[in-house]
Amino acid sequence: MEEEKKNPMDLNGDGKVSFGEKVQYYAGKAGEKVEEGVKKVYDGVKEDAKDALEDAKVLAAKAKEKGKEVYDKAADKAKDMYAEAKVNAAELAEKGKAKAAEAVGAAKAKIQDLKEKKA
Repeated sequence: MEEEKKNPMDLNGDGKVSFGEKVQYYAGKAGEKVEEGVKKVYDGVKEDAKDALEDAKVLAAKAKEKGKEVYDKAADKAKDMYAEAKVNAAELAEKGKAKAAEAVGAAKAKIQDLKEKKA
């Protein structure tokens, strides 16, 4: 016995395919194709998003490293400037002491001179 092949467009199973059944059948097939297309687009976007996330992670790591390098350079420069300022301050203090000692000596000499003139 040979089984009859059922036409997939015969939606109500009456053995006849009406125009309405054809429209419904093709509309269903079109809907399936649209769903497949949407799924492919979604899957593609999902993969693109994963790739973008990975790229962002790599860039964030590079930015963090670059930030650390800049911070370290700035910290080293600040240390150098502090050391230089400290040396300059010490030199200025020594010069100030010398000038003050010189001024005190000059004042003492003037006072002594005045005392001698009074006497």
